[in-house]
Amino acid sequence: MKEVKFAIIDIETTGGGIKGNKITEICVLVVQNGEVINEYTSLVNPDTEIPLYIETLTNINDKMLVDAPKFSEIASKIQEITRDCIFVAHNVNFDYNIIKAEFESLNLSFQRKRLCTVRLAKKLIPGLFSYSLGNLCTSINIPHDNKHRAYGDCEATVTLFKRFIDLDPDYEVFKDFLNQKTAASYLPPNFRKSDFEKLPSTTGVYFFKDKDGIPLYIGKAKNIKSRIKSHFQEKSNRKYSLMQATYSIDYELTGSELLALLRESSLILKYFPKFNKAQKKVSRPYTLTSYHNQKGIEQFVIHKNKVSPVSWMKFYTREEAIKFLEFLCQEFRLCPKYCGLQAGVAECSHYKINDCSGMCRGEIEVTEYNQRVSRAIDYIHEYENSCLLVEKGRTKTEKSFIYLKKGRYAGYGFIENSEELSEPSQFDNYLIPQENSNYADRILNSYLKNKKHIKKIALEPQEEAAELQKEEWFG
Repeated sequence: MKEVKFAIIDIETTGGGIKGNKITEICVLVVQNGEVINEYTSLVNPDTEIPLYIETLTNINDKMLVDAPKFSEIASKIQEITRDCIFVAHNVNFDYNIIKAEFESLNLSFQRKRLCTVRLAKKLIPGLFSYSLGNLCTSINIPHDNKHRAYGDCEATVTLFKRFIDLDPDYEVFKDFLNQKTAASYLPPNFRKSDFEKLPSTTGVYFFKDKDGIPLYIGKAKNIKSRIKSHFQEKSNRKYSLMQATYSIDYELTGSELLALLRESSLILKYFPKFNKAQKKVSRPYTLTSYHNQKGIEQFVIHKNKVSPVSWMKFYTREEAIKFLEFLCQEFRLCPKYCGLQAGVAECSHYKINDCSGMCRGEIEVTEYNQRVSRAIDYIHEYENSCLLVEKGRTKTEKSFIYLKKGRYAGYGFIENSEELSEPSQFDNYLIPQENSNYADRILNSYLKNKKHIKKIALEPQEEAAELQKEEWFG
């Protein structure tokens, strides 16, 4: 590889990650056989103001850039000097992606093989506390003058690069990095290839962690390895910042996609990771309640943001609540007028429910109507009985279960396929208790309504009889 040319590059920018970040200064030093054979340095007019914190860091200000060339004026020079070279930089994906974006803004292509001096340093000089350019140069006694300016940083990187050649005279490590065809070429600078290779291709939740092991981001995936690889390849400013802060990735297998959703939700609520967008606020639920009106008729009503002495069920959209009430009306022959489905009418005239009980027309006694309401309420109690949802396990020899206590998420566990699950004493020892949340409620509500085939084990005798009715309203 002695004849290979390496274009060692450093840029200064307007700041703010990758997207929208503009170059203010660029330096290219071309190295071949350990010697600098060509160089180019220039300030660049970014056509935007320099933020104060960037000016303080680099000492590059707007006045200095007024007469500097724009990137469009130097693009051909950058193409020419880097042609047939391997693109080298300290934390290469940052410099490379910003330069590539500048070319793309001009409808020009820029493709080069890449080599990262951070990753080379970790391989050839392991065990250092920090691999930032400044700390690395201090650790191994490399002069680093004029920091945070393109030429000063690029010159220090060249000296560092020559040190790597001394440590790897046969270019074995260089070749290994250059020949990577997997996600390893996109790995965050502080994350090891060996750790990526150990990631599973199965279902669960995963954690991006900082150098102290604190979760920065928590996600869920059907295929953890594939999903994490996609994170590495995303180029948003947020994802770039996450990758720079990531030192390790942990995971928790669930086997079940439903359980992965529930675990992701509860873990985000537990750790509030910096890079997770706040969980979408679940609005206060609609509550189904009932009361006796002035005629003594027990009347259903849906309300929101009100305190009620009686609460039969909760729904997270009005549409869900109305659909359920329509089912109750049809199943138990109730009046839409007294179920909150029609207002301001003397008699029922619902577009969908044609077999009204006649209570609105005085055709049946209040006592008889209230008995029908009572049966509907009994059904609601049965509807929310305790049960287990049986799902895939983490291996072929086990199954997972999700425990719903009175219709609410209460925990999960894993158990061998041969084990029976029908009463608490059989799964109690395997249960991992969990606190319910609005997020868990919504996940489970959506799952129960949209999943066609659910393996469900009732934990109370009357539950089994109620299942047939539930199937009707779930569709």
